[in-house]
Order: sequence, then structure tokens, then C-alpha cells
Amino acid sequence: MSTSLSPQSRTKRLLLRILLILAIVASVGYYLYYAIRYQHLHVPVLNWFQQHEQDDQHWNQPALHEDSFPLQDYRLTYSRTIPQIEKNLSGLSYMEDQQTLLAVLNRPPTILELNLQGDIQATYPLDGISDTEGISYLGNGQVALSNEKHGRIVLAQLPEQPGRLDLNNAPKLSLGPTDSDNGGLEGLGYDHIRDLLYVVKEHSPKGLFRLHGLCAEKPTCSFDNIHIEDISHWVESLDFIHDLSSVIVEPERGHIILLSEQNQALLELDDNGEPRSYRALNYQHNDQNIPQAEGITLGPNGHLYLVSEPNLFYVFTR
Repeated sequence: MSTSLSPQSRTKRLLLRILLILAIVASVGYYLYYAIRYQHLHVPVLNWFQQHEQDDQHWNQPALHEDSFPLQDYRLTYSRTIPQIEKNLSGLSYMEDQQTLLAVLNRPPTILELNLQGDIQATYPLDGISDTEGISYLGNGQVALSNEKHGRIVLAQLPEQPGRLDLNNAPKLSLGPTDSDNGGLEGLGYDHIRDLLYVVKEHSPKGLFRLHGLCAEKPTCSFDNIHIEDISHWVESLDFIHDLSSVIVEPERGHIILLSEQNQALLELDDNGEPRSYRALNYQHNDQNIPQAEGITLGPNGHLYLVSEPNLFYVFTR
């Protein structure tokens, strides 16, 4: 004997099916968002479609090992969150004379001083600047900051005591057009031995600049009589790299190390822009997923320090 459902029952079944479909769509959407945003699974897909591949023959060559900074030899040995920071942890630099680290928040604009274990030692809230993404220590308490969307580099003198820092009248240098798509000046790295400041532009297109004569033979670092060299062709040829978030200098050789957030990778280029070494951030079995790698610096004993949004701190040792 067959029975027919009432209109109310049919409506209820239809609603349940719609809710189930919506739940499945939401779950798939969340997984795709997480996979793309924090695991960057779209990068190998894009490279495959665009036929952009990393040429392993140009990276980590045994013949170049003696004249390189062997990134592939580094291991992740320490990681933590910094609970006092909610979000927006970005660039990183080592203060050799203080044996501490400097990091920045882009919102609200702030310089943070950290010890080598990632504990906050001092804070410097910033006025007169926005969207601070990169920082590089120049020596004698001076720093260079990158103002991403305005395409500027700003010089600042850290006060003797932690506190608010007014940058409204600080020296500024415009380097490239203003970007409104969050793809402007991102990272800074200073070569103290050769007096060179390297600057990376994140993407659309990727860019790399080198400033000569920023600090040497001057009472304080300034933009007076500097020479700006556009060496973006060094990175434009790296088709498999989708963005650049930080740059540092290996002082002994003058080679640069680039950090790509989307590719989750570190790359070494020599002083002619030639590939030397390469390391994926998830290269070793104990490597963790680093969701948004934003800043890197070279500290004592050759340790590499890395920060990631929202508030993550990592140490790699050789």
C-alpha cells in the first residue's frame, strides 16, 4: 500500500537537500580557500599550465657548493607564536650591535624589537607612515622601512628609549609607481660591507633594486647622492617564482637570499644574479606549513630567522 507525502513533508525534504548541498559547497569552498591561501596549492598548478618550471640544473650544484650559501643544508629547529601580536607580523632584520631582531607590523604601523627567541623587548609605534612591510637595520640605531602601497623607502632613527616615532618629516625616497593592488615595495636588505641596500617589489611585476652610497662616508644614512640600479631582470627571468616578500644579504660573498611567500621558497643569487642555491620551506620531513612567510634575516652563527603572518616565528640552523 503506497502513501503519498504531504506538501509540508515534501517541502521539508527539499529544504534538507538544499541545506545538505549548501553544506557540501561551503566545505569544498573552505578547503579550497585554505589550500590556496595557506598551502599555496595553486602555485604548482599555475606553473604547470604556464609551463614554468624550476630548472634544478641551475640550483644546488655540487660544483657551486663552496661558493654558495647552502640553503638546502638548513633545518627548522625552533618555532613559536608570539601571543602579544594578533596579526600583521611582517619584515625582519638583525641588529648586530644589540644582538636583537627588528620586525614590523603593517597595521597599526609599528617597529618591534625581539630577542633571538622571539620575545618582544620593545615597541615603537609609528606616525606618518602606513603599510609598513619591510625593515632593514643600517647601523647606529638607523633603519630603513618600506611603505608598500606608496612605493617609498623611509629612513628613521630609533630613539634611545622605546616609544612613539614620528616619521612625518623623515627622509623618504619614491621608488617606482604607487601600487593599489598590494604588490608594491615589500622587503629590504642592507649589505653593511659594500654599502648596498637591496629592495624587492612583490609582484605585478616582480622587481629588484640596488641603492649605492646610502650610508658610507656620511654622518648619517641619507638619500643624498645615491645611485639607484634597477636589477629587476635578475628576478624577471625566474618564471616559476610568483612573488617576492623579503631579501637579505649574505655578507661574506655579497650574495642575496630572496624569500617567496607564494612559492614557499628561499633562493640564493650571486652578485651577478646567477642562481646558487634553493630551498623549499617544506623541504625537510620536520618542516611545518608556514602560511604567509613575510620576513627573513641572517643572525649570529649563520642562523636564519623567519616571520610569518599572523604572528609566527621560526629559526633555521645549518
